[in-house]
This record gives sequence, C-alpha cells and structure tokens, in this order.
Amino acid sequence: MNVKTIVRHLVPRSVIHRIRHGRGSLDQVMRLDAERFDRWMSRPDSTDPVQLDTQVMFHTHQIEKGLSHGDFRPCFGKQALADLSDGLRRLAEADPRHEDRFSWRQAMGALHEYRTRHETLGQDLTYMRRLFPDAVWRCIESGNPAMGGSTDHPAMEPSRLKAMPFAKLSVRRRSVREYSDEPVSRDAIMRAVALSQTTPSVCDRQPTRIHVYDDPTIIEQALDIQRGFNGYRTPPVLVLVSSDIRAFMTEGECHEAYVDGGMYAMNLLYALEIEGLAACPLNTMFTMSQDRRTRTLLRLPDNECFVMYIAVGRPLRTTPICRSRRRAAEQIVSWNQ
Repeated sequence: MNVKTIVRHLVPRSVIHRIRHGRGSLDQVMRLDAERFDRWMSRPDSTDPVQLDTQVMFHTHQIEKGLSHGDFRPCFGKQALADLSDGLRRLAEADPRHEDRFSWRQAMGALHEYRTRHETLGQDLTYMRRLFPDAVWRCIESGNPAMGGSTDHPAMEPSRLKAMPFAKLSVRRRSVREYSDEPVSRDAIMRAVALSQTTPSVCDRQPTRIHVYDDPTIIEQALDIQRGFNGYRTPPVLVLVSSDIRAFMTEGECHEAYVDGGMYAMNLLYALEIEGLAACPLNTMFTMSQDRRTRTLLRLPDNECFVMYIAVGRPLRTTPICRSRRRAAEQIVSWNQ
C-alpha cells in the first residue's frame, strides 16, 4: 500500500477536499479574474478602439432609451449627449476609419433621430450643436435612422406566437419597458417557468431559482435600489433569477452560477414571449449596500446569488422600443485561430 492510499484511508475526505479546494485556491481564481478585468475594462482614459466602442454604445443606448419613451420628453439626456460627444471624439482619434465602425454608425443613427425629432417639434438644439464639430454634425445629418434610435413594436396574439418558428420568434423578441394596465396571470408566469425548465445546467444540478413579485410596493422598492428602471412606470411583475450556490462543488465553478442562470434567463425571456408577455432583463450588478438592502427587502437567503431581474407585463398595442441593432455574425466569429 503506497503513501497516497494510506493517507486516503486515514484522513477524512472532507479534510482532503479542504486541502485541495481551500480558500487559497478560490482566492487565486478570483484574483486572476480581477486582474484580467482590471487590465482590460473600458475606462474614461482608454485609447483602445474596442474599449471606446463600449463607451460610445453605452451612451448611444442611453439616448435610444429616451427616444423610446411613450411619454417623450424633449431635450432629455444632455449629459448623455456630452458623454457621447467625448466618446466619439476619442474614437475618431484612435481609428482613422472610425466612420466604418459599428458603434459610430449606430451612434449617428440615434443622434439623427434625436436631431430630427427635436427639429420637428421646434425645439432649440443650440446645446447639442455646440457639442459636436461640423464634421460630426454632418454625419449626424446623414445618419441612417435604421442603425439606431427607436422603433415601434406591435403586440401579437399568443396563439400566433406559439405557432411561430423559433428563427422568427428570436428576431421578434425585444426588451419592452412599458406595459398595459392589464394584470399578468400567475398561470402565465408558471407556464413560462415550466417551459424554461428544459434549460441545460452543469452536471444537471439545476441551481437556478425563480422569485416572482407582483406586489407593487415591493417591486417599486426593489427597482429603487436597483436604479436601472428610472423614468418608467412600475412593471406589474418583477422576476428575480438567482442561483443556489449550494449546487457547486469546487472553486473552478465559482462563475457557473451566472452561466447557468444566464442561460435559464434567456430561455425564460423566450417563454414569456410565447405567452404573449412583454419583458425586459435588468442587471443586478449590485454594490455591497445594494446587495444587503435587496436581500433584506426580498428575503433572499445568503446561499443564493443574484443573476438578473426581468420586468414583465402585458404589452401595449404598440410600444416604442430601442432599435438596438446587432453586429453581423461575421464581425464576432473567428475560425481556427
């Protein structure tokens, strides 16, 4: 009998597991991720074109959300316009071919709609005009509206959605932030969750948990802490997707909660669409204070981690939504590199 076999017989398995997968190993995994994230995240002083794409697209989406409000508020987003102007300037300095970049064309589309809608309403655009150089202003004037801004999203009968091929359903599903006053039935939510149970999970451990809130007071308080749904009416239903950490076994699985939970959430969004419900995923990237306050409010146990919220409601007949164009598949795929 060799030494390893003797140790295995004498030392409890729990002790061996702690030695192999102790806190030190977990700290190493988390530190590696933290260091890599810190090296490559997009910052205010970034000069890499892809990092600048990130900032331009973020601020473009802020403009798109304002344009998609049913109750349009003229002259909104002055800070977003200023931030977008700065991002576009730095992107132009970083890439001589910046006008061909997806982020640039998307920004021009959104700014084109912003400009034309305000001009149609007779609004003073002096503030906006001062932010953008003549060359950029001409790009805004000729921007393709189909690349950015807002569009109308019509409701559709659930019977038609259930019969729709997945390829069409996937294209149709959009993030919708405004809902009708019609209540959402618990049966519809449960059918969507039941369908989402087909989502794959690591070693079939099924860690995802679904918490549904239809009390307007709780939803309002939760979203007030989250701070990502400002300017919109309280949705009829708020779904919290979480993962039970007890389903994982080694430090190498410390991110698996978000992988499994993210896959489940996407399936749930499709299932809600099939039920004829409008929905919008909302991040739960909380600070320590937000985490603590949200757990207290929603009575979420410490063994579950937040994955995302999903706001849910019955659709309006037609809802303005962000255009949110996607890159072509060829732009994100590499073969055998």
